[in-house]
Amino acid sequence: MYKSKYLRRIILFSMILVTIPVVSLGILSYFKAKGIVQEKVNEGNMQVLTQTELKVEQILQTIDNAIVQFSNSKLVSESITRGFEARDFMLVTDLANGLYKLQSYDLGISNVQLASFAHRWTLDNSGFTQSMTDIELKTLTERTQFAESSKWVTNEGTSHILLVKKLPINIYKGTSGVIVANVPNYRLQKLIPEYNGESDTIVFDADYRLLTQVSNPNFSQEKIDQVVQLLKASTVDKGSNEIRLQDGSIGITYKKSAFNGWVYVSLVSIEQITKESGAIGWYTFYVCTGVFLILLVLSLIGSNRIYTPIRLVFESAAGDKASENRNEDELQFIGKHIVSLRTSQSRLLDQIQGHTKQLKEFFVRKLLLGELNGQEIKEKSEQFQYEWGGDSYCVLTVQIDTLAGTRFQENDHDLLMFAVNNIVSELTLPESRLEPVVIGGNQVTLLRNRTSSSEQGKNDVYALSELIQTTVKEILGLQISIGISGFYTNLNRGAQAYRESLEALKYRIRFGEEAILHVEDVLPDHRIQTIFPEWIEKQLIDALKIPDLDKAQQLLHEFLTVMLRDPIRHQEYQMILFRLLADLIREIQNAGENLQASSQEDRQLFEQLFNLKTIAETESWFMKTVLEPMVTLLNKKWESQNKNISEHMIEIIHEEFESDLTLDLCATRLNYHPNYLKTVFRKETGVNFSDYVSQYRLNQAKKWLLETDMKVSQIAERLRYQNSQNFIRYFRKMEDMTPGDYRKKYLDH
Repeated sequence: MYKSKYLRRIILFSMILVTIPVVSLGILSYFKAKGIVQEKVNEGNMQVLTQTELKVEQILQTIDNAIVQFSNSKLVSESITRGFEARDFMLVTDLANGLYKLQSYDLGISNVQLASFAHRWTLDNSGFTQSMTDIELKTLTERTQFAESSKWVTNEGTSHILLVKKLPINIYKGTSGVIVANVPNYRLQKLIPEYNGESDTIVFDADYRLLTQVSNPNFSQEKIDQVVQLLKASTVDKGSNEIRLQDGSIGITYKKSAFNGWVYVSLVSIEQITKESGAIGWYTFYVCTGVFLILLVLSLIGSNRIYTPIRLVFESAAGDKASENRNEDELQFIGKHIVSLRTSQSRLLDQIQGHTKQLKEFFVRKLLLGELNGQEIKEKSEQFQYEWGGDSYCVLTVQIDTLAGTRFQENDHDLLMFAVNNIVSELTLPESRLEPVVIGGNQVTLLRNRTSSSEQGKNDVYALSELIQTTVKEILGLQISIGISGFYTNLNRGAQAYRESLEALKYRIRFGEEAILHVEDVLPDHRIQTIFPEWIEKQLIDALKIPDLDKAQQLLHEFLTVMLRDPIRHQEYQMILFRLLADLIREIQNAGENLQASSQEDRQLFEQLFNLKTIAETESWFMKTVLEPMVTLLNKKWESQNKNISEHMIEIIHEEFESDLTLDLCATRLNYHPNYLKTVFRKETGVNFSDYVSQYRLNQAKKWLLETDMKVSQIAERLRYQNSQNFIRYFRKMEDMTPGDYRKKYLDH
């Protein structure tokens, strides 16, 4: 029963189809249950951390408020700015009483120190000191080296935390004194939940120093260090994570305080969390095993039912040889016989269709070239079943604009035209056209107008032309232009329609590349007097004499734009371009140079110009073949002058960089056009005028930062920045640090 190769494949596939979802379901169910348990534990730990944070911060805030209230009292405000003598013992006593009142049991403050920097006295639980030593004064001063008015300070190796508050409060111009509240760490430990055998809660300061004790003996210092490394690498304020160690994994839930940056952490052993998941895993295993066995039996029964029709077809196709081919795949055996029959049929059809297609293309080519008379056209149309019932038609001709900038070469042109021909064949319905052909480097299609309106037919042809352009560009990466003839009803005028489509394409010189040109739209309605833009030609020649190639390119573009402004015939466009070329050649000859070595090469220039198709090609050809060589010849005469100009501009920048320097200001002083100075300066120095000024000012700013005590705002003002923030933003962009960081970094070295 199971000797059949195809049947064995069905059974194997059924087993795989059953195994994968059952095993996947079991694994996913187990890990989902495990994840839910761990997620619930993490949520509970996060709630505990939040409650702990609220209790700790409530105590810290209460202490801060008490210190602020005491510091704002008139007694402290007046005392901190004065010295004490023996007769002021009552005032000292009042201050001491105030400090003792702050040290209530609820707050947990063990000591409060009040000190004056100006008069060097200090008062705390140990008593009043008339004059602090230099070391004591330095210690207190270093504790106030922060920007805020107060700060909670923790020191490594100590068993307490300090609230350091500058005096007077809310005055940032100077610090007259300081008040320091000492809170022992065991006061924080009382606020931490006791270790319950599962999770242990600890607190780190903003610098990841441990403030409370670790109750779980299994959490060694090495594990705590790994927890710290994970917290430092974290980019979020709260979350959960896991650390894998040799003796097990630790689940970490943490929450960073926005109040003082402290980190509240809950540690729990992963093994304790996942104990309950073990029972769920075994239950899932038993259920999945039972489901797998049931589905396996059903798959065996179903496989035999599915194979029965295949077996009958195989025995019918193999006949008496069925037993001999039993080891061969039944479907492959049947497929070979079907393919053999289809191959023979397709080969015969391809031969017939291939000859017919070639005959149709030959007929269309002769029709468009005017090599058939009316009787021959009628006979061939009937032979190829081209019966249009009096519908009108037009001719659509496709030309490649240029191969420049593509992956193709000129010798690929013929192959590309056949590719375009195939694309047009795919985009048009056979009943709406004659066979598309390639004639003389052009792709030509005779299209049928199936509408009663010529205007609607014209719109349909435009839409088809746009589709052809888009498809060719997507597939081949080529830009093409399309010429469209007028509409005719008699196929005898097919050659005339083809000539009209070619005539329309000649007006690409006006409309540019990727144009769709209908002969009725591009031909001018009446004769227009041709105007040669002599004033632009004169400016163009002047720009070449400077020499300013960018300006010359702009004027050339303006010249061509003015030339195309009036709808004249393409022959008149060519005459204008020939005159411009002749004038430029004469100008370079008057300067004592030759653009070409001989008159024969001059004639080649005119031939090249005649063969240009679009205005973009024309502009590019003038630039590369005429203007750039002219500038190269004339540029040698102006190199020394340009060098002197750039040196003078650099001198102005170095002397007047603190003023509002602009390119227009330099142009006024040097009597040159700003655009010319811009070009000369960039050519001689390699950078733009504004970039050079900005870089010089930046270097001067760095010099002032290191050699003077000027403030950043003063430097920004001298360097003509509107505000210091703009200067700091630009400085950070260029140096990857602020001006203050730059001064601190390099002055320290």
